[in-house]
Amino acid sequence: MMKKICTFGAVCALILTACGKTANAVQTVGSGNTDRSQQTSEKIQVEHVDSQVITVTSRETVRVVPDMAEIIYAVTTQNKDAAVCQSENGEKLNQLVETLKGLGIEETSIQTSNFDMNPRYDWERNGAIVGYEATTQVIVSDIELDQAGVVMTKSVESGMNEIRSVSFLSSHYDESYQEALKLAVAQAQEKAQALADASGCTLGRAVHITEYTANDNARYENQVMRSAAKEEAAADMAVMPGEIEVEASISVDYAIQ
Repeated sequence: MMKKICTFGAVCALILTACGKTANAVQTVGSGNTDRSQQTSEKIQVEHVDSQVITVTSRETVRVVPDMAEIIYAVTTQNKDAAVCQSENGEKLNQLVETLKGLGIEETSIQTSNFDMNPRYDWERNGAIVGYEATTQVIVSDIELDQAGVVMTKSVESGMNEIRSVSFLSSHYDESYQEALKLAVAQAQEKAQALADASGCTLGRAVHITEYTANDNARYENQVMRSAAKEEAAADMAVMPGEIEVEASISVDYAIQ
């Protein structure tokens, strides 16, 4: 039996490095058989190798002293009669609102929400309804920080029986966030340069930047400020807000060569 011996034509080999320049390569494989119908060829083309990038993420935090507060209250009443329970809840709510207005809080800064009326059960008596409980949530915003202690103290005295949360806000949030963004970009540049140096590449310019959604719960946008109420500081609840952390988080793609 005769054996066919195939001779391959020239082959162009392309070796690409991670930091190579733009290159176009064509590889052709041909059969040495005299029967041209048996000949085959294949072309492989590689382009834009220099579009490779280094991707880094960065996060920076700026601390700022808050200057405003937001308080969330809950006014809760209980009574055997549902109508009476609701009426008593309304009375306590009105007392709280009048107290807040007397401290200089504007009506536009007082918001009632999440009114609930639920039966109360006695499970030792087979779940018999023994009364009702009504709860109204009150959100009070635009409180100057040095007034927050007075507001909480007087609110409790008015009959309010639950403080659900106290949030501290900053009217300088936006400026602090811009500063955090600049620091994050500088940190990303340093990280990308270190990666490029370690891998023997030349770092190019930033070609894409992604800013991740900021948690701006500490932002205070209303710039109208009022003077604090004239109350005895010794009787007020202590308020120690510390500092607010304003965080910026980004991702940056840098071109490399």
